Amino acid sequence: MWFACASKRSAGPLIHMGVLLDRFGPMRPILSTMALAIVGILLMLLLVRPSASVWMICVGYIAYMVGFSMAYPNTMTAGMSVIPASMQPDGNAMFSTFQQLAGAVGTTVMSICLGVTQAGHSITADKAAFAAATQRGGHVAFIVLLVVLLCAFLANIRAFAARRTA
Repeated sequence: MWFACASKRSAGPLIHMGVLLDRFGPMRPILSTMALAIVGILLMLLLVRPSASVWMICVGYIAYMVGFSMAYPNTMTAGMSVIPASMQPDGNAMFSTFQQLAGAVGTTVMSICLGVTQAGHSITADKAAFAAATQRGGHVAFIVLLVVLLCAFLANIRAFAARRTA
């Protein structure tokens, strides 16, 4: 029973974003939710430090995840809307494939950021140095994620501008 209630609660904002997509078109919902994801990453970059509480980290993470999870379905809907009906199955397959590929590449890049900064530090020899190196790696990973998000945000702005002039 609890799971059903939680599922309805988490699906509610996504339905609301679909209504906004229908009412305003794709630009406002996509750019506003991407901006929320960028704010979430900035919050994590600025607030996450050794003295940070779990709640500080949660606020940034929730903002990022809400923004990302609301931007993706609208982005997929907007992308699929320009594909001819005969190509819809192929478009859907491409979105799914690229989503999985992006997840794999993102995990690899984040692991590299952590691994490079942890290199030369042993958790058994000096736990404090290893923890500091891990924190630096996480910070670098957040910067990489912020750059990717900003590039995606700017690419969407350019795509929407090109769509308006066409």
